[in-house]
Amino acid sequence: MSDALAELESLVPRIPQAVSHQKVSDLVDRLFDKLIDFQQTQTRLQAILDIANLINFADDYITAVKSASRDAATALTVASDETTIEDAEEAYSDLKKAVTSADRAIRHHWKAVVLRDYTPLATVGRLLRQFGDTNGIGDRMEAVGALADKSVNIPNLAELRDVIRDLMAERSQVEAEKAAMTKNPEVDHFLGKLAAGDATLAAVTPTVFKWLSEHEALADLAVRPVARSTF
Repeated sequence: MSDALAELESLVPRIPQAVSHQKVSDLVDRLFDKLIDFQQTQTRLQAILDIANLINFADDYITAVKSASRDAATALTVASDETTIEDAEEAYSDLKKAVTSADRAIRHHWKAVVLRDYTPLATVGRLLRQFGDTNGIGDRMEAVGALADKSVNIPNLAELRDVIRDLMAERSQVEAEKAAMTKNPEVDHFLGKLAAGDATLAAVTPTVFKWLSEHEALADLAVRPVARSTF
């Protein structure tokens, strides 16, 4: 009996250390549970940064996700005891929140880019399809605009990044082909106005009139008086 008591007495001073080790072990297990989606988070983060670079987008959310990424990397690297493991867990949670916020922000901006750069492209494409010998470039312009419009609903960020990259390359090509076809900024200006519904006779310069005539497009356009407010 005395031997058992002696053994117990020798173990008592080691109990706090054992409890501490167990707590650290539990924290490590919990951290690993949180890191189970690390690859997915990393993939989303890389796609966000790639898209931001592609569309030249930078705001507070992008800055925040970059900062959160650095903080999480540092915290995970030095995690070794109770305090630093808890810090790593918190830093990784903050990173995931920052990625979600940046995801929303970059999608919102991409929608604005589509409206600004791709919707008018599709509208001009539909116009060119009516002009006989320009229907080929018109079809492609409209297709690029339609694909851009659909892209705003792509749920996977990595897929969205790849689609944006392809769209930008295709847009540059069809814009270059359109410029080579019109061969004049006055015609480009007129087509843009026409696509927006803002074209007036003032925009039909001699150069524009000649171009429309050469492409047998005069009969495809109508002239109507502009309704003006009486107030």
